[in-house]
Amino acid sequence: MTKNYIIYILILFTFFNLFKSCPTYPKPVKINQNDPLLLKTYNEIDLMIQNKMKLNNISSFLATIVYMDEIVFSKAYGNVNPLDENSPELTVDNNIRIASITKTFTSLMMFKLRDQGIINSLDDDIRDYFPQFKINSIYKDKRNEKVTFRQLASHQSGLARETPCERIDYGTKNCNDKTILSKLSKQFLISKQPNILSHYSNLGYSLLGRVLGESLNIKTMKEQEAYEYWVVNNIFKPLGMENTTFNYDEIKENMAVGLYKNNNGSFSEAPITPSGWNSPGGGIFSTLRDMSKFLIFLLSDENQQENQSSFYLEESTLNELFSPSNLLRDGVSVYGIPFLHTYDSSNSIWISAKNGDLTGYHSNMAFVRPLKLGLFFSSLSDISSPDIYINSSIDLLVPVYEILLNEASSSNENEQNLWETNITPIIPNSFLVGNYIDLYGNEFIIYNQTFNGDYNNGNLLVNFDNSITNLTIHTFELDKDFPYIKRISYSDQTTQGCRALAGGENEELIYFDFENIDKNEEFVDFNDITKLKVYSVQVMGILLYKL
Repeated sequence: MTKNYIIYILILFTFFNLFKSCPTYPKPVKINQNDPLLLKTYNEIDLMIQNKMKLNNISSFLATIVYMDEIVFSKAYGNVNPLDENSPELTVDNNIRIASITKTFTSLMMFKLRDQGIINSLDDDIRDYFPQFKINSIYKDKRNEKVTFRQLASHQSGLARETPCERIDYGTKNCNDKTILSKLSKQFLISKQPNILSHYSNLGYSLLGRVLGESLNIKTMKEQEAYEYWVVNNIFKPLGMENTTFNYDEIKENMAVGLYKNNNGSFSEAPITPSGWNSPGGGIFSTLRDMSKFLIFLLSDENQQENQSSFYLEESTLNELFSPSNLLRDGVSVYGIPFLHTYDSSNSIWISAKNGDLTGYHSNMAFVRPLKLGLFFSSLSDISSPDIYINSSIDLLVPVYEILLNEASSSNENEQNLWETNITPIIPNSFLVGNYIDLYGNEFIIYNQTFNGDYNNGNLLVNFDNSITNLTIHTFELDKDFPYIKRISYSDQTTQGCRALAGGENEELIYFDFENIDKNEEFVDFNDITKLKVYSVQVMGILLYKL
């Protein structure tokens, strides 16, 4: 009995997930940041951070939240050096290590060089640009020895997790280009190419940065390799990230102290070891203020970026940066380039995040792109929460932002009519109403009623081939020039699942064919519609004739 009951519940759960509606998100617009609901939410986040710091014995913490192009919450907690009672208070301008969040900058460099034509394709073998790289494969198929830019950036290269050097040797001649390449030439890829599953690789990202630097064909700058030189001059400086660097000596007087916990429970100051060859995988020092600028940059569209700085990305490239690459075995997380995308089922929204962890410095950068929200949190001591409390903050933020954004938009438009325009159509609805049929019995019925609005300008109800779901006809955006084209969509999109919206009849264009009532006139003149009648309509590739 119990077993049957469990099966019954599982079936109900499956059907619920199969038929539940596809989530929609309000359009991000400027909202009053002094709204009492927002101020209450920011205060709750502040208190949540303070409570968790006390519970977990965290001395220093940094947190910033941006919405669209503004910082809406930014706070530093604790002191620059918690071990020194005379240490000044921590500020948003103190430097920290962002560790693996550096990989985001390396990914940006890769996409930008691809867009500029410096590298031809993300699927090129890196040995076309960096022939000195060699590694062995246990597989006989030579195609499986290829290592591409895309594979390195999405952790699918088959390379080991770490660079073959002792950490104490990072930044020394014992862990330089020559030494590492020599060691790799004697090692093997750990998995077949291309990978089916991701395998996180700091080595892969460090190699990626060095290959990108090599592709520039520029001489090594004084005390700065080609990769570091490019990132500093093409990302940091254009974005105004004035206190962000790869060089510890430039900011060591401004550095916040990270702590690690000893076996006896006491805390010690985390050492600052150089990254050296491994800088592309985790070598950046930054500040909360500078990371806020970076968040805003990644949330803005191409036009905003172009107006803000000399460094910008095409909209298609921004979408690539936030696109998934490989589904992980948990079924809810996806590796991208370089973000880890996780579906937040409680808020029905995807979160794109990148963690950075080095001894004493633990950070997380996350985006809720549909709502234009970005967060960067950093703990300056060991922390048990891998998301650095960002998920708890998102749980507080998302419902409030959705409420306020829906309120901002509901007064002006019906959110369900995504393609609705205020254009008065040239062809009245009365011309279109009727039954359309093809030689095989397919039927397209335009009813003498509308889903909303008045009869002349409202969205006509439609049924295609006896479907259980009605559609609506919308005015095409270019109706003035193409009055015979209309748009169809589900009449109530809130009832549809995501697969139905993406793979069904939603947002299709249909094409009406008109003819003159007077058969002697061949030219169809839409300026005098009294002389016209509808002859046929093409719907999803099917030509149907009006009865």
